[in-house]
Amino acid sequence: MSFQTVSPYVRIAMDSIIQSPWMLKERMIWDYELLYLMEGRADITIEDKIYEGRPGDLFLLKPGQRHSIQIIGDKPIRQPHVHFDLFQQADSGDVKVSFKMLQDMDDTERSWFRKDELSGALVDLPNYIRLREPSRVEQQLFGIIYEFEAKLPLYEWRLKGSLLVLITSVVREHAWNGRLFENSLHQELLLDIERYIADHVHRELKLDELSERFHISKYYLIHLFNKVFDVSPIQYHQRIRLERAKNMIRHTLMPLQEIADQLGFSGIHAFSRAFKKKVGVSPAGFRKEFRNEPR
Repeated sequence: MSFQTVSPYVRIAMDSIIQSPWMLKERMIWDYELLYLMEGRADITIEDKIYEGRPGDLFLLKPGQRHSIQIIGDKPIRQPHVHFDLFQQADSGDVKVSFKMLQDMDDTERSWFRKDELSGALVDLPNYIRLREPSRVEQQLFGIIYEFEAKLPLYEWRLKGSLLVLITSVVREHAWNGRLFENSLHQELLLDIERYIADHVHRELKLDELSERFHISKYYLIHLFNKVFDVSPIQYHQRIRLERAKNMIRHTLMPLQEIADQLGFSGIHAFSRAFKKKVGVSPAGFRKEFRNEPR
């Protein structure tokens, strides 16, 4: 999967309130379904594994997975959900929501199964995610449902963007929860530090400054950053500065000296050394290569 070419297609988005007793018989779907359990409780069985869903739980049902749903107790469930293709295809508009098992499908229907791109090396999402911040995902999901139902001008564009925001939120939360198991407060702390670093991309940052400002030891700060971002805080800051530099070189006519000054490098030579070490070519060479690219 290439993140550069993801262009999702929202097949259906709706908010369902279902009274007890109720059961969705075992089926396989051709696409993905993100199902958020907002109210009530339900047993959700996926490939013979039973999850007891509670409010705040998110389920990702993947193409070709056997699954069924049964309400627990006598209270209704509320399950806003969205069916989607991660990559829009020529037949995306023809594919429906499946309620069948494989043996009940014809040859055309069997050809509709999408490739599961969310169970790979780049992104690996489980079927069940207990959300830390369900209100954020809930808000994003209802935004998608509104766009799907209202169908305002250019709603297709809005749906694609909104679904990508939702998927990104889920991927990030899952990744952070998996790596920050020591203390959930670390997530908020690192997000605050990350924002601070991004806001100070125009100057040098020292580890002592971050340690004092956020009341955390330098060594533990390095440990947390390496655990989540695979680089130290200062390396992360340098990465952002150089990405900003690449954009400025590409998309402005600003002199290289001025770019170096704006990004807080001590001089053009320090800027050039750092840039070449990271990018593999000098700032002047990078600008020349970009100007020579066919457009």
